[in-house]
Amino acid sequence: LPSLDAWLIERVRLMHHAAGQPVRILDIGAGDRALLARLEPVRDLIDYKSQDIDTKRTHDYYSFSDIRDRFDIVVVAEVIEHLRAVELPGFLKAVYEFSADGGWVAVTTPNVCHPNVFWRDFSHITPMHYYDLSGLLARSGYGEIAVYRLAKLSLYKRLVAWWYRNLLELLHCDFAQSILAVGRK
Repeated sequence: LPSLDAWLIERVRLMHHAAGQPVRILDIGAGDRALLARLEPVRDLIDYKSQDIDTKRTHDYYSFSDIRDRFDIVVVAEVIEHLRAVELPGFLKAVYEFSADGGWVAVTTPNVCHPNVFWRDFSHITPMHYYDLSGLLARSGYGEIAVYRLAKLSLYKRLVAWWYRNLLELLHCDFAQSILAVGRK
């Protein structure tokens, strides 16, 4: 799977085809709402809402307590690593409550098995292994959980990773910079 965007676009097309109505998307930790621009290929098929605590930018919601709707897809992109580990179960349980029955969650986070990607940002607090992330999603109530490795590598870097694959495996290192976990309510 090449990206979160690719997964979302495919899922939106499938859900819209099945239901015949706009797919409701909630983007948690939306920042500059860049996800909306990346969903341009399916813009006419979605009803996009954003949530972020940054009140200097325009969002639909600034607090979880403001959210009353349920969404077909809830996106949590590069957010959970900024939370303390003790906050994660409650956070993901709230995300579960925002999901419509049969809806999906899509969570991305830096891959802690990558040699240095997690530590490139001083605001990263909680490293998250994909086993832990899938376990937290299951504990929150999600099923049909799948985890994908996301890597944007040039041909040269892919060849280097292939050449050193045995060493990377021995050291439990992974060249994928991020992981994507999805689950269904």
